[in-house]
This record gives sequence, structure tokens and C-alpha cells, in this order.
Amino acid sequence: MVKEKETGEDIFSTRDLYLAATLITLKFPMIGVDFAIEGTRSKPVGYFKFEESVPLRDARQKYLSGLLAIEPRAFTTNMHALKAEVVNYFNSPHGKNE
Repeated sequence: MVKEKETGEDIFSTRDLYLAATLITLKFPMIGVDFAIEGTRSKPVGYFKFEESVPLRDARQKYLSGLLAIEPRAFTTNMHALKAEVVNYFNSPHGKNE
């Protein structure tokens, strides 16, 4: 999890697919994805970015403490969509050149 400054706004960035899917399921808007290739097997990774806020920090703390309850089908759908976005970016002949 990384916190960075971008155009004067506080940005929370995470490569944790499950946390990102949880935040989206809780209706926090994702503001972007940074893509990278990591590891010895050249695995595609997405760093999912959200606007930092007090409610987002509270949700992250509850997530890390195991205190969140979310709708499982929505979570699963969001998780698969995020994973597909990362994989498709690297499989697309146009993704890496944009």
C-alpha cells in the first residue's frame, strides 16, 4: 500500500486485488490503475488508485482488522473485473504503448 501526492490530491494506491475489490464494492471510486511487470515470472500487476479520505482510511482499517461485511457476489464480480483489466492491459497490442 502506497500513499502518494498527485496533482495536489492525496492518493491511496494498493496492489492488493482483494482490498481494491472490497473498496469498490463499498462504493469508493477507483481513480486509476498503474500497471507494472514484477517478479521473476514477469507477472502483470496493477496498482489500484483511490482518493485518500477519512472514510477510506476507516474502511481499510476495518478490512485489515477483519471487521467488514460485504455482499460476496458483488465482491467476486469486482475482483474478477479488476484482474481482467490488468491482464487485458498486458495482453492487448495497444495497452503498453498508450
